[in-house]
Amino acid sequence: MSPPSERPWIAGACGLALAFLVGAGGAAARPSGVLLGLPSPAVAGTVAIGVLALVASAGGRRGLAACGGLLVPAALVLTGVPLAGVRAASGWPFLALALSGAALVAAAWGRRPPRLLFLPAVFLLYVVAAGRVQLQVGPRGDEPHYLMVADSILRDQDLSLERDYAERRYLPFHDAPLAPHYRVRGKGGEIYSLHAVGLSLVVLPAYAVAGSVGASVLLALLGALAAFEVREWARDVTGHDGVAEAAGWAVALSPPLLHYAGLVFTEVPAALLVAIGLRRGRRGGDQGAALVVGLAAAVLPWLNVRYVPLAAILVAHALWHHRTVRRVAALLLPGLVSAAALAAYQRALYGFADPRRVYGRRPELALSSLGEGLPGLLFDQEFGILVYAPLLALAVPGFVSLWRRDRAHALAALSAVGVAVLTAGSWHMWRGGFNPAGRFLVPVVPVLAVAVAAAWERRGLNAGGALLVGWSLWVGLGGAWEPRLVHRDRDVTAPFFRENSGALEWTGLLPGYVLADAHRGALAALWTVGLLAALPWRTRTPSALRVAAVGLGWMAAAQGAAALTEVRTGDRDAVRLVGRPALAVPRLSFSEAAEARWSPEPAGWGPLYEPHRHPAGAEVGRRLPLAPGRYELRLHADVLSPAGPPWLETAPEPPGSPVRRQRLASAPGGLGASFEVRPGEKAVTLRLRGGSPLLVEAFFLRFNPDGRSRSKLVEE
Repeated sequence: MSPPSERPWIAGACGLALAFLVGAGGAAARPSGVLLGLPSPAVAGTVAIGVLALVASAGGRRGLAACGGLLVPAALVLTGVPLAGVRAASGWPFLALALSGAALVAAAWGRRPPRLLFLPAVFLLYVVAAGRVQLQVGPRGDEPHYLMVADSILRDQDLSLERDYAERRYLPFHDAPLAPHYRVRGKGGEIYSLHAVGLSLVVLPAYAVAGSVGASVLLALLGALAAFEVREWARDVTGHDGVAEAAGWAVALSPPLLHYAGLVFTEVPAALLVAIGLRRGRRGGDQGAALVVGLAAAVLPWLNVRYVPLAAILVAHALWHHRTVRRVAALLLPGLVSAAALAAYQRALYGFADPRRVYGRRPELALSSLGEGLPGLLFDQEFGILVYAPLLALAVPGFVSLWRRDRAHALAALSAVGVAVLTAGSWHMWRGGFNPAGRFLVPVVPVLAVAVAAAWERRGLNAGGALLVGWSLWVGLGGAWEPRLVHRDRDVTAPFFRENSGALEWTGLLPGYVLADAHRGALAALWTVGLLAALPWRTRTPSALRVAAVGLGWMAAAQGAAALTEVRTGDRDAVRLVGRPALAVPRLSFSEAAEARWSPEPAGWGPLYEPHRHPAGAEVGRRLPLAPGRYELRLHADVLSPAGPPWLETAPEPPGSPVRRQRLASAPGGLGASFEVRPGEKAVTLRLRGGSPLLVEAFFLRFNPDGRSRSKLVEE
């Protein structure tokens, strides 16, 4: 029998399985520890089968060796170490560590799926993601306005929209009142969309066949083609099939590309065109490639005027490699024709040639916005691209590698990224509106992904980089399954991290730049240091020790973030597992239906409730992520006057929904009431209103499907 030291894959298999099981059950806070949710039998069985399949293959065992390091952070969670960083990592966020282990196994395994499978597999995934968006969100933000232009072209053979909006022709794909997006009327007083017409023309055939669903499927295909172009471009640059495959799948399964699958925005088509232009621009001896680059650059301004600098970069880069007269003509002629046609189009509609003037006199870009826009683009918890896809930070050392390989190509890539970042950061609407994170940086995501591939080809996938990949996959796949959590407008806190946190909510640990956040600068600096520490500046072979160190470093960073912020989330942290089977740690007691307990302090008042100080109601719990069903709330409280108990108000989301109320009644230990969370209500806010003053010690919440009161609550 071989000694244990020769079989590190045993510890790795245990670490990987345990990491998935710790993450898949979720977590919640309790006064004396943490509640860890138990994963369903189906999930546990899937994890077991997957790990056994890895153990059964030599490549899988080789990759599992480093995963033994996952046992260390898992042990901290399972033993209930009372640190904020450990609580933050528990539950759903721990899946990021589990997926980082899976990434290390995949990198070491060496097996790759057939090359021809990539495009159809990604397209199928993106169609599913697009379908989830249609079911949960539908066309929002700018999307319905692009569809309205396509509809007007089909119905009226014109671009005038006043009658289209007046007749509410948007109802088949947008069920709320919709006003046209315009600032300047046309020459005859007509209303034309301020959005460029290019995207509406792109989706027009699909919209004619299958309406908004057809347009969504077409854009899902363009997203899959963009991921495929990344794969092929990375192969051209690195000459390594394995690295190219990894880069293609990483960008396909991560934000922002996955979250934009099927969305009717210009960014995904622009990303495809940028990837096509920069990749083919390197082919100096191919006149056909020069023409393709010229056509890609010619189309970009028709999608949005802000893509003009990107188009210029594509042409300039290709000119460096194509210097014969014919190739220069193939590069420049499409752009010249496009510019003349765009100017003529603008004159026909508005009487002026400059497409920027459709936005009116208000300045759209201002360097003064960079102070908020630049860090917001990267680190805002709702819209920051590195919060949702930190693997793109690997592009930093990747650009160094690209520079050593091909300076002209690296300069073009850096210029494209710089133009996109500066343009978006200097716009007052740097977040983009109602959309997933990173909207205005999507066009250069292929550029960043190829730089990531260059970093992997030179340094390999280290333990820190694997964590960045794991986090990106967790957020990418989770957001694709629940797009309502990532397709948002200003929401104070990020819905994805509000609902998918562990025993300590991540919204208090991540900076916010959309609305005022006094600690955002310090938090952004802390996570910048963490990202830089994770990057592969030197070649480091992943090992169990390094994986353990990265897991502990992640928890330490979360601990530091918790020390910098004053955001209180204890009410939401307590209720994440209500009604579900859970294990209490460190006490190791099992509950078939977990209950929640929290104090009044997380809501910003207490322990004294005085109704005259809270005319709009005193919050008991804010935006509690409760599943549909009936619940019982108990207050351990002393009633301080005979005025009668307060009312319990239930305010569901979305805001503006009818508020329900019921009178609190006497119950063992104080007062209690039942309330209902209805289907479609993903969060509710509970408030006390009116009645007698109370001295409140704690709140208890339990799932109560039969509506019957229980005489005794579990106390600690």
